[in-house]
Amino acid sequence: MATRLPALSGQLVPYGGPSYDPETTIRGKLRLALIAIAVLVFGIGSAAAFVPIGGAVMGGGSVAVESRVKRVAHPTGGIISEIYVKNGDHVEKGEILMRLDDTVSGADAQLSELSVDQLLAQRARLEAERLGASGMSIPAELRRNDPGARKALADEQKLFAIRQAEQAGIRAQLTARIAQNEQQIASYGAQINAMRQQTALIEPERKGVRDLWEKDLVTISRLNQLERTQVDLQGQIAALNAQIAQTQARITEAREQLIQLGQTRRSEAGTQLAQVNAALNQQQVRSVSAGDVQERSVIRAPYAGTVDKLAFATIGDVVRPAETIMEIVPDDDKLVVEAMVSPADIDQVRAGQPARIRFSAFSATSTPEIPGRVAVVAAERTDEERTGASYYQVRLEIDEAALSQQRRIQLKPGMPAEVYIETGNRSMLSYLTKPLSDQLARSFNDNN
Repeated sequence: MATRLPALSGQLVPYGGPSYDPETTIRGKLRLALIAIAVLVFGIGSAAAFVPIGGAVMGGGSVAVESRVKRVAHPTGGIISEIYVKNGDHVEKGEILMRLDDTVSGADAQLSELSVDQLLAQRARLEAERLGASGMSIPAELRRNDPGARKALADEQKLFAIRQAEQAGIRAQLTARIAQNEQQIASYGAQINAMRQQTALIEPERKGVRDLWEKDLVTISRLNQLERTQVDLQGQIAALNAQIAQTQARITEAREQLIQLGQTRRSEAGTQLAQVNAALNQQQVRSVSAGDVQERSVIRAPYAGTVDKLAFATIGDVVRPAETIMEIVPDDDKLVVEAMVSPADIDQVRAGQPARIRFSAFSATSTPEIPGRVAVVAAERTDEERTGASYYQVRLEIDEAALSQQRRIQLKPGMPAEVYIETGNRSMLSYLTKPLSDQLARSFNDNN
């Protein structure tokens, strides 16, 4: 038997039967939603308040050499005459990199060296004269292989020989004069002896004639003649003695001249030697300075390393004083990262803090962050006049053990890097509320 369907009366029957209440259903769902929201807010708030999150100060920078890249410059500048290197060349310490024109400096250096050689040779001559030596000694400092130095030495040796000959001639004249006077004295002595003998012979005869005259046996004229002869001989003897005294005085004078001749020569040599030594000292200083100027025309590598940023490539270019000619990246020097940290974050950075370093020149997906450590924090802020940026420079050491495990990473000075300096764990809530708390603190300070 078929079932009869109830007739439609125009009223909708709620789904679920006659007991279904829509209002009750909506309130239940709303209650569940509120509970879910409360749980979510409470969970997030708890996490924000209690779950620690690692903090870090970010900074951008680049790879650098610990002892810094060596700038090659010239104190006085000049015109380039030779260039021996190019960017990327490896050089050893002391290797010639470039030459500057040394026409003027080379001439000054040669002239100064020649002046030194001339003074050295002159000093050697004067020292020999002061010591009364028979020959000159060759100075050890003299450049014996230089023609100018050899000529200077030969000139002084010739002058020494001439002065020696002059001294020898004067000495010979004085010696001959002494010998001549000594012979004259000997002659005077012989004459005196002869006259004394005559006087001795006349004396007995005179006495005999006087006895005869007293007896009137001879005339007085005979006695007077003998006495006059005796007196005349005595006068001649006295005159000869006076001549001997004068001649001896001349001999003494000549001998004094001989002594004074040597003393005068040594004294003059000593005076001139002092002047030459003073001039030599000054000239040696000038020579060293001139040689240094010439030596500086040869620009050498201060360290072993790689040439970079060569600023000149053409012979004839003019290098200004203290202008950077090139840079040398030293070999086997430790690499570090020099980063710029905002002044607002610098209070959170100090030496010894751990850090993470990412080298943006390499792929971020295949290159992990390398651990590091803050080594140096700049004491003063750096203000860039060109860009207006302000920052503190921070140097970070790279963990070499971790870096060595990343064989794909080959660091070079100048590569960009990003650093994350760890500042410790803080809750999320502190991060969210810090701007507000800072603003409130500034407001209170302004009000006070």
